[in-house]
Amino acid sequence: MRFSTKELVDMAIGIEESGYYFYTQCRKKFDDPYFTELLTFLAEEELRHRKLFEKILGELKETSGVFSEDYYQYLKALGDERVFKNNDDVDAVVKTVKSVFDVLKIAMTAEKDSILFYSELVSMHEKDQDARTILNKLINEERKHIVLILELKEKLELTSR
Repeated sequence: MRFSTKELVDMAIGIEESGYYFYTQCRKKFDDPYFTELLTFLAEEELRHRKLFEKILGELKETSGVFSEDYYQYLKALGDERVFKNNDDVDAVVKTVKSVFDVLKIAMTAEKDSILFYSELVSMHEKDQDARTILNKLINEERKHIVLILELKEKLELTSR
């Protein structure tokens, strides 16, 4: 099965929506103001990313027949194996969360999955500089999220000793 560029951008929108839902659901489980503030920030970032993808979707010039069937299967695997496929997946994962460290570990994996998926979308848009610019900006923001999550994890590890 081959995905259209529109379908791939729809997947990216779904990733951002799932991330938003994850962060908002996890926020409800904790009382720590600093941590809930961080989760609120990350949730808002997911919404902002979704809006950027919706903009891409609105301006999309369809790409056709450029990639092999193997490449499309690879993209499908990336989409299928991400941390959250839908809100039911998020709910199931959130139920298992027992600590802030659980949230950070899951968030780290989700952010890495996003970077990998968006990096592949960049390669699909070789001729569309605007899309590449937006995608690279999103990738850089996801990297900043990883750094933020790592810094928080290190800070929490130091205070829990």
